[in-house]
This record gives sequence, C-alpha cells and structure tokens, in this order.
Amino acid sequence: MAGATGLDLALLLLRMAAGGFLLPHALGKLFGWFGGPGLAGFADELRGFGLPAPRPMPLLLAAVQVLCGLAVLLGWQTRPGAVIAAVFLLSTALLALPHGWFWMRGGAEYSLFWTLTLLAIALAGPGAFALQPSLAGAGWP
Repeated sequence: MAGATGLDLALLLLRMAAGGFLLPHALGKLFGWFGGPGLAGFADELRGFGLPAPRPMPLLLAAVQVLCGLAVLLGWQTRPGAVIAAVFLLSTALLALPHGWFWMRGGAEYSLFWTLTLLAIALAGPGAFALQPSLAGAGWP
C-alpha cells in the first residue's frame, strides 16, 4: 500500500459507497433488518413484479446480494461481486422502466445509476486499499 495513489483512494470511496448501499438492502431482504421486508416480503415483491418466487429463490437472491455487497465493500473478489450485483440491479431497473425514468415515481434512474457504478468498479478493480491485494500477497486467490 506504500505505492497507493489518489485513484486507489477514489476506488476505496466508490467501493464503500456501492457496497455500503447494497449491503443494508440485501440484509433487509434476508433478515428484515433496516426496515426491510424479510424473505416473505421479498418473495411478495418478486411476485408483485410478475416473477416466480418459489421457496428457495428469495433466499438465494438475498444471500447472493449480501455476498456481493460484502465483496465490493471489502475489496475481495470485487470484480465478480460487482458484476453479479450490477446484473441484479439492471434487472431491477428493467422492471422499473415501465414507471418512467425518475426514481421518485418508481422509475429506473436509481437502479441504473447503481448498475453503472458497479460496472465501473468491476472494470477498475478494487484498488490498493482492499483485501484482494493483501490476500494475494499471502497466497490467497
């Protein structure tokens, strides 16, 4: 980390924002924390969008979202975590598109913003202030 740059600090801030915003939403879906719907409510949300929500699906989706949020936030397996989270948010944006553009009217704007942010993180990588470079030096993948 001795050779860290302003770009590395910017990537840390970007990862903290993206992972830090994604994680509470995921935990709300998984456990009902932070005023979230919990698994039963998340299943109802999926059905409300016309999507199937058989028993393991909400659990799997919420768990994947938690893991992706942690990956981005901590900077370990950041690129795959960011891509998977971006796909998740892109699907949310596509589902919101019939409501228009602006998020305050239920539109796609907010989800699309986070999709693009996560794709930028996936392209740039985690930066020096992340677990990935530290663990790689210790022989981890």
